[in-house]
Amino acid sequence: MRENRESSKGVTCCACGSSIKPVLILENFKDGWHIMRCPQCELTFVHPQPPLEIISSYYNGMYSDLAAEYNEQQMLWAKNSVKGYCSILDKHKSEKTHTLLDLGGGLGYYSKAFEEAGFSVTLVEQDPVSAKFAKKVLGMSNTIEKSTEEFFADNHNKYDVVFLRHVIEHSTAPDVLLSEVQKCLSDGGVLIIETDNNAGIELLFTYGTAAFYTNLYRSSFLPSSYFSLMVKRPFSVDPPRHLYGFRIPNLSKMLRKNGLEPVETKCYRLGHPVYWPNFQSPTLRDMLSNIRHLQVKRFVANTIHIIFLPFRFLLERVGLASGICIYAMKKDTRDSR
Repeated sequence: MRENRESSKGVTCCACGSSIKPVLILENFKDGWHIMRCPQCELTFVHPQPPLEIISSYYNGMYSDLAAEYNEQQMLWAKNSVKGYCSILDKHKSEKTHTLLDLGGGLGYYSKAFEEAGFSVTLVEQDPVSAKFAKKVLGMSNTIEKSTEEFFADNHNKYDVVFLRHVIEHSTAPDVLLSEVQKCLSDGGVLIIETDNNAGIELLFTYGTAAFYTNLYRSSFLPSSYFSLMVKRPFSVDPPRHLYGFRIPNLSKMLRKNGLEPVETKCYRLGHPVYWPNFQSPTLRDMLSNIRHLQVKRFVANTIHIIFLPFRFLLERVGLASGICIYAMKKDTRDSR
């Protein structure tokens, strides 16, 4: 089943299930992969989707540069993040969790951190370069080099936790993905799902990311001015990389539709120590170094970053920051016995 299936009534939204006439958000003048939005639940998606061969080729070796050598800082960030995830799991799991499935886990730093935290981890990653790094460099022996679709076709195991970090926006069929995730969760198991926040505007108030995203959309889409992006908010959707953009309400709706009940929800900013640790705020030492080395542009960039930091904290509080994370629990069927 494909979520953007055509029918006589139009397009069926995979989040709310409505037959809709999608709203055009940005027109792709380069490839014809337009960014659309459901008028009912505001799910944002690419329509029509790029051919599957183009999507698949995008992921082959996408982390080759990062796989060149082990990154100690990346490992430290992952370990700190996992402490945060585990603190939430401890609040909602009545029994100790043992097994964890990391779907689309990339190079495997988070898998390794979960393993060191005491979990029995299975890492699934379709990129051969990333899978090799996880096995050879990080020592993740239980690494499966398959796409999520290939993995689900052969899997018969149940897991206490499924970790789906920045994966669902890449899926060609997120409703099918969540359905399969639900099946491989044990009763009372927890899905940790993270993705970019399509409702967020923080990206446009952060030095560097504002220029990145305006240039990204300007290269293929109209309209793509700073102010039009602020109003239309296509964020997280940029084919063939990201095919869907979610907000807390429509992602929560999708989870419930697939038998997964959200128990805790987070909206987080760039630089959040648990959910986005690799985006560091400049320190006073950084600023002094800029002055000492006459790095005028860097000093200005760091100053702008600091000026907007309180505003970005406010955006996080009101749900307009850059990322969302939902902890969703599968109903324990033993409770009904």
